Amino acid sequence: MENLKVEMVKKSECEIDFRIEIPTTEVEQEIESTYDRIQKEAVVRGFRKGKAPSSVLREKFKSRCQEAVLESLVPGALSQVVKERQIDPVAPAKISDLKFDFDKRGPISFQATIEVMPDFEPRDYKKLKIKREIKIVGDSEVEESLKELQKRNAHLVVSSDSAVDKKSYVVIDYQGFDSGKPLNGLRGENQLVSVESPIFLPEFTEGLIGMRRNEEKNIEVNFPDNYFNKKLAGRKTIFKVKVKEVKKMQLPQIDDAFAQGLGAKSLKELKDKLRENLIKLEEYRAKESVKEQIIDKLIENNRVAVPNSLVEKQLEYLVSKMKSYFQSQGITSKDIGADDEVLRKKYRNLAEKQVRSALIFARIAEKENIRIQSNEIEKEIEETMRSTKEKEEEVKRYFYENIDQIASKMRENKIFDFLIENAKIINEQRK
Repeated sequence: MENLKVEMVKKSECEIDFRIEIPTTEVEQEIESTYDRIQKEAVVRGFRKGKAPSSVLREKFKSRCQEAVLESLVPGALSQVVKERQIDPVAPAKISDLKFDFDKRGPISFQATIEVMPDFEPRDYKKLKIKREIKIVGDSEVEESLKELQKRNAHLVVSSDSAVDKKSYVVIDYQGFDSGKPLNGLRGENQLVSVESPIFLPEFTEGLIGMRRNEEKNIEVNFPDNYFNKKLAGRKTIFKVKVKEVKKMQLPQIDDAFAQGLGAKSLKELKDKLRENLIKLEEYRAKESVKEQIIDKLIENNRVAVPNSLVEKQLEYLVSKMKSYFQSQGITSKDIGADDEVLRKKYRNLAEKQVRSALIFARIAEKENIRIQSNEIEKEIEETMRSTKEKEEEVKRYFYENIDQIASKMRENKIFDFLIENAKIINEQRK
């Protein structure tokens, strides 16, 4: 298009406003060519295809022509402006204040708001002062881990004579009542309840203490005002409970047989494996803590604006991921009072932090020429094949189907290695 009138205003580091006017001559040409196309295709009663008089055609297809002209000229003008100004949008432009007098064949004017990446040089990313805390794994940590394994491999046994105590597991039937009427969603049969579990309200589990098998009891529970289920918050409810079984947790003996049941040859070998795993876990925790400190310091040193559209996209991803997790646990986000609005509010800051850190990392990679070469990807494929039982063709297919994400993650790790190598690491022992 020729003779476009363009006014540009940079609203912020990430937003540019354009006021664009398409001249009358361009508009008239597009109107006439659009009517020509419509005439060749239009079917008007009483006339053969393509033979309807111009006056009839223009009256009948006026709206269609106007719409087609706008759909052609507005994106075309915007695309031309973006290309001429060498602008790289991160999201589709937002069009507003569109003005077009079709009857008078006047110019078309509109405003376009375009989001772009912020232009900045990364600052102060070398010699970052980072604290690396790691806990020394001793015998006490190994013994604690061994006891956790013991608990995980414990099993419940029926204790028919015992009364319920704080360590009991109880199989119960229950129904919640309000003013004598049963409440929907507050009913269960053959539910296994751990008395010391924090999942249940203390008033409920404490009310079970002292009960015996086949005993029935009414337990009064006052739901707190901030309870996640808004329908129950602040309400007093009576639960009619029947104890069907009282069970106790029976722990296995920690010996060679216990170790052999877990795949070790002896108790000593099991302890050695636990020590090795704990050391790896501490190293992993320390590395993740270092990464998080690096991100925080980079953001502190680089106050970079971020495009809102990228934040929204990342926020949608985080919310979707959390909802999928809820679904995998057999619950919906609404079950715990966390609808989309609540989740979006909770994860917005994290989404913004992730986008901001990604922008800073990208600029550092450009400045330091940090890239992932094809031979590095091939090496990663080979290492994955050595460490997995998957077939070679399956591993390669996975890599090639997800090559962009994998290369991006590899580059991120490479940037972290660069930043750690150039940081001032202070090693401390974690208690």
